[in-house]
Amino acid sequence: MGIPAPDVSAEALAQPAADPAMPDPGQVLVVELVLNGVSKGQFTVVAAADGDFLLGQSDLAVLGMQGTLGVAVQAEGEPHYSLRGLQASEIRFDEARLALLVTLPPERLPKKTVSLLPGRPLRVVETNDNSAFFNYRALTAGDDRGGQPSLSLTTELGVSLGGFLFRSESAHSRGAGPDRDLRYSSNLTHDNRHTLQRWIVGDFTTSSGDLGGILTLGGISFSKAYQIDPYFIRQPMAGFTANVPSLAQAEIYVDGVRVRTENVQPGQFELNNLNYYGGRRDVSVVLRDQFGGEQRLVYPYYFSDVNLRKGLHEYSYNLGVQRRELGLVSNEYGGLAFSAFHRYGVNDHLTLGGRAEGQRGRFNLGPTMSLRSDRLGLLSASLSAGRSPSGRAWAGVARYSYLARRFSGQAEWLHYSPNYESVGQVATPERTQSEISAGLSYGWHSIGNLSVDWRRTRRYDGANRRVASLGYSRNLWGSISILASASKTWGNSLEPDDKRVFIALTFNPSRDLSASIFHDQRIGASNDVVQIGNNTPIGEGLGYRLVAERSDDGFGNAYRIAPSLQYNGPHGIYTVDLRSDRAATGPSQASYQVGMAGGIAVVGSAVAFSRPVTDSFGLVDVGELEGVRVYQSAEEIGRTDAHGRVFLPNLGSYVANRVAIDDRDIPVEYSIENKELNIAPALRSGALIHFDVGRVQAMTGKVVVHVQGQPRPAQFIDLVVSLDGKEVLSPTGSEGEFYFESLPPGRHAARFTLEGRECRFELTVPTSQAMLVELGEVNACQFDQ
Repeated sequence: MGIPAPDVSAEALAQPAADPAMPDPGQVLVVELVLNGVSKGQFTVVAAADGDFLLGQSDLAVLGMQGTLGVAVQAEGEPHYSLRGLQASEIRFDEARLALLVTLPPERLPKKTVSLLPGRPLRVVETNDNSAFFNYRALTAGDDRGGQPSLSLTTELGVSLGGFLFRSESAHSRGAGPDRDLRYSSNLTHDNRHTLQRWIVGDFTTSSGDLGGILTLGGISFSKAYQIDPYFIRQPMAGFTANVPSLAQAEIYVDGVRVRTENVQPGQFELNNLNYYGGRRDVSVVLRDQFGGEQRLVYPYYFSDVNLRKGLHEYSYNLGVQRRELGLVSNEYGGLAFSAFHRYGVNDHLTLGGRAEGQRGRFNLGPTMSLRSDRLGLLSASLSAGRSPSGRAWAGVARYSYLARRFSGQAEWLHYSPNYESVGQVATPERTQSEISAGLSYGWHSIGNLSVDWRRTRRYDGANRRVASLGYSRNLWGSISILASASKTWGNSLEPDDKRVFIALTFNPSRDLSASIFHDQRIGASNDVVQIGNNTPIGEGLGYRLVAERSDDGFGNAYRIAPSLQYNGPHGIYTVDLRSDRAATGPSQASYQVGMAGGIAVVGSAVAFSRPVTDSFGLVDVGELEGVRVYQSAEEIGRTDAHGRVFLPNLGSYVANRVAIDDRDIPVEYSIENKELNIAPALRSGALIHFDVGRVQAMTGKVVVHVQGQPRPAQFIDLVVSLDGKEVLSPTGSEGEFYFESLPPGRHAARFTLEGRECRFELTVPTSQAMLVELGEVNACQFDQ
């Protein structure tokens, strides 16, 4: 129905309507607005000249209109804007439907954003319980030559307290050779889950980059550690924007493999946060509209974890005294040294940074760069200049790589000036002067993968070297695959030229069984190895391996047979390794090694004896229920003991570990709130994993009050019992009867109001194993009247 014309500017209404079916200029109508084929509901519009219409500013905001709106026309006290001024390609008034059909450019309509960022696991429990662990591995070894057997013990101690982790490693040996007691490393680590920053005080190993040395320091380290959040993606991710003129379905593909399907409204369609691997990939979107039309958009993208996303920082700053002769002595430290690097994602294509290291009389520093191109691949480079006791020096390295679905190529250039020395290293005549390498590979689905590599190395002592190699790999059929390579080394004045051929066949008849054959042929020497074994289970179980080897170094054949067994028990790992060697010349020899490894863990007040703790760990508590099966990542770990506990020695730090119990093992008189939990413990720490399992036990009785000495049921009242800071309620019946579930044994505060009078008393629940506990008559209160 038309509404009387408002006060609209004369310019907007200067011309009469071109179509008799169109409303008169200035007329106000309430119409169904159909925008690019999608009904948006009822809107008020003002008819203008030449079939144009005006729409209010507030309604345009509701529709999410993008861009500038043009010249405003005042109508009914609000700015209105012309649909033609919004570049409408179609404006059609349907008088029968009282509908206005409008087609606008997609860039005018709201943007639809689809994020392909992998979802985080839901309901993750981040634990930070106080805990400790002690790992040990004891080995004894000997042979048939009558020598004294050797004994060795390696240990690792870890204590997590208040978010700090203390770790220390040591080794002890007796028997063959000199007795030794060594401390390897000790440090204190603190990780911040929110800022992803890590502090280390004590011993640690660090490096500033390709042109720096690997330093073992005793001091302090501060770094950005993205591994604290394993679900955080630090590298650039693919994204693009497309215009969708009408309602459509979008199918997203990566190299022809569909990864997502979305229904999109007309407007701009933005896809972002698509993470993948493997270098250059074709990301494509197929848009199918409601009329059967199809539009295909293809964007190449180069996926790499070398670059940082725009705006991200990565850094490590380290200062301390150098650890000397690690593994030989316990507490030998030298002069002060530092090592640092810092990288920044300028944008998703360019990452810039710098590095530096130094000690007294020696330092070097320089810039780093990594450039990513969606079409050309990845280029990274680093330059370094500094001074050593020999004088000024410089070094540089540049790398290029291109990886596609079937083809890959890489090249590298490296150069050190005569006086260049990294911290902890001294320039010697044997050091490398320059190195150039290049490689290509291509894969055919029916033929296999073929690779060609070449490397030239120059040294300051003149012992230059060239290596060329050819490689091939293919899955032959089923679970049988082949790997072969041939290489030639020449040009080394200190060593003879060499040629080498290597062939390997692997066979995996089942998930747990594998077999392999290796042949290695060199000038004047050859080696053949046959190996068969199974995969030792994560939980309890037996693993075995048998290795048979024949070698010929030009003096005859030598043979070796080496069987080994490993049993993962509930409280340790037990290994037996045997070896029989028959030399081409000289006597044969047999040797053995027997080992036992285990761990002792403390979580809260509980102590567990288990296999070695390799990362974080957990203690499952199922409320005193024995024999309940416990699973980690769908693999059975064990059954609860008499205290309702199972120890999990291999939880991943910061990862959401899926831990579950088998509810079929829960007796019917028990209830369980959750049978599966996602647990994310801190670094090398323990987690208390409690499954809330409680006995379902009903309590019934009758509440009785005494009025002027006469008993009377407390009928039709709300009986309230306080339990662990909460209140549970039961209405009573005509005889004062009540019903509660799972009230623990003991005395509980209870109250109710009867005829305006409040009564407070204690409700006593006895200890009982029965599912239904009858409390009888409960005398609550006595009233005088």
